Amino acid sequence: MTTARSLARLLPCLLALSVGAASAAPAAAPRLWKATRTAPEHGTTVLYVLAATSVGLPVEFDGYYTRAVLPALRASSTLSVEGVGDGDEAPPDFDANPGCDLRQLDEAGIARLNDVRQRILTLTLQADMARRDALDVKALAKAPDPDTQARSWARLIEMSDEFTLLQFARDQAAALAVGRKTEGTGAEAPRGNVAAALIHARPDVAVHDIDDRTGMMRAYCASGPRRTLLLQDVVDNAAEPAARAIPRLTHDFDALLRNRAPAAGGPFARLAPLDAGLVCARNRGWVRRMNALADGGTHFYVVPVRNLFAARHDAADCDGLLADLEQAGYTVAPMK
Repeated sequence: MTTARSLARLLPCLLALSVGAASAAPAAAPRLWKATRTAPEHGTTVLYVLAATSVGLPVEFDGYYTRAVLPALRASSTLSVEGVGDGDEAPPDFDANPGCDLRQLDEAGIARLNDVRQRILTLTLQADMARRDALDVKALAKAPDPDTQARSWARLIEMSDEFTLLQFARDQAAALAVGRKTEGTGAEAPRGNVAAALIHARPDVAVHDIDDRTGMMRAYCASGPRRTLLLQDVVDNAAEPAARAIPRLTHDFDALLRNRAPAAGGPFARLAPLDAGLVCARNRGWVRRMNALADGGTHFYVVPVRNLFAARHDAADCDGLLADLEQAGYTVAPMK
């Protein structure tokens, strides 16, 4: 009886403590913004801007994804993401042949490029093995033998220019991630790029490239003498175990959503020297295309989280995409 009375007296205190702890926990940062602009002849044009990572963190598919992201997608007539390849031609004042100049790389950049070629070959052979493991007996019998395929991959990688190598490495990393997911790597494994999930969720939506036809190449080539850091980042992320990578990437993703600096030494911080191209140059291209929209429709964009806010340091000096949209006359607000 005494114990029961003591518990009865303690229960309100415990409840108060639990409520206080819950209220002290920081609210999840929004990652979807709604930008609206009204023109008398066309009505109100709506742009949804979703911040995302390239790997598809588990947090990107949480309750906010169901509550805010998917309804916004359902209301949209177009979906713009990276890498579709159907972008418009570059405007006349842009370089029509924006290839990368190897002479712009510093000594460390050249050494990094040579090292990354070998690492991409290793990554490709691992991805090829994962693809073979997924084949049935008949399909496997028709596939090239591993040695022949390996020599073919090696020639392709050796002959590829920087930007082609970057795209190829991303494809191999994605294939390897799918293979690991099929094998089962636990609940905290990446689920794949959120853009791909959105395309799957709305197979009827018109999908476009967020860049013009050579926009990503221009951005990469404009990223300065250390641009091969991006190539290194792709293979580093592919090689790192998910159990170690996911918590750190999730922490940095949340920091960037709150316009805070990511952890020093992490993937996001390591790529800061490339912000002049990957953030400033790309944002200018995106805003130019977004600013041309005045159709009274609703459009959905998936952008790298690093492009949301300003990049101001020794290597770059520009506003983020959200501020650029406000300067273009859009009213921008986060979705709760």
